[in-house]
Amino acid sequence: MAFSLQDLGNNIKRLRKSKPSKIKPGRPMLQRELANEAHIPASSLCNIENGKYKNPTWLMLSKIARALNCDISEFFVSNDQQLSASQIAIQEMIDMIIKERLEQILKERPIK
Repeated sequence: MAFSLQDLGNNIKRLRKSKPSKIKPGRPMLQRELANEAHIPASSLCNIENGKYKNPTWLMLSKIARALNCDISEFFVSNDQQLSASQIAIQEMIDMIIKERLEQILKERPIK
């Protein structure tokens, strides 16, 4: 199944809701908070989250990502790729091993 504007909106909404609200402590970040922090109209963010904004620009998505303190690539993760807990654990272990190995290589051969 192809990635859609609805998937994009759902991912942005999921990321927004994972952040705490500064206006209402103990609650998820509000749309208007994110819109204000991203310096975009709240109506545009609402339409993006609902999959109704037909052509969100990279600039607009970059502003949203910056305000959410995340990488723009997180907006384009397919929900079809649900991973089990063991798959996530294995991926984290692989990432950790790769990171440690890269750090070791850089210590042995510093970049000039």
